[in-house]
Amino acid sequence: MNSELTNAEAVASPLLMGTPEKMGRRGPLAALRQWWVPFSASSIFVVSGHLLIKSGLSTGIATSIADPLWMRILHLVLQPQVAGGLTVYLLGSLCWIAAVSQQEISFLYPLSSINYVLVVFASSAFFHESLSMNRFFGVALIVVGMVLMNRKSRGAQR
Repeated sequence: MNSELTNAEAVASPLLMGTPEKMGRRGPLAALRQWWVPFSASSIFVVSGHLLIKSGLSTGIATSIADPLWMRILHLVLQPQVAGGLTVYLLGSLCWIAAVSQQEISFLYPLSSINYVLVVFASSAFFHESLSMNRFFGVALIVVGMVLMNRKSRGAQR
């Protein structure tokens, strides 16, 4: 067996705590060895973070327009839901790092547009935002685009 690590393995190894031989197949972080697990977690955390931020900003106590800009921004960021949303978003970014270390970014990045789809439906459910036909068809186009981008061509299957 080749003992040299590939670039992706070298980057991911600190995140994944060792090689498969050292951990065994059922190690505590074995699920992270499958790119779709950290990718899915990233999507869930990022979308949840955005929703928490939106919720915090919607319920945040207004500051005076006379206050300096930095004070108004600090006030908003320190709202519990906004701070929680930023923290959850950070967790999503860490999961994204784990996913990108295992899979090509040219594959993952277009696939991450699933976040747009999730945000549209979640904001409709939680914030009662309208889901017009135009918006629905736009979301459908995003889904079709993801399918087309990640579909193998006939020549690549051979």
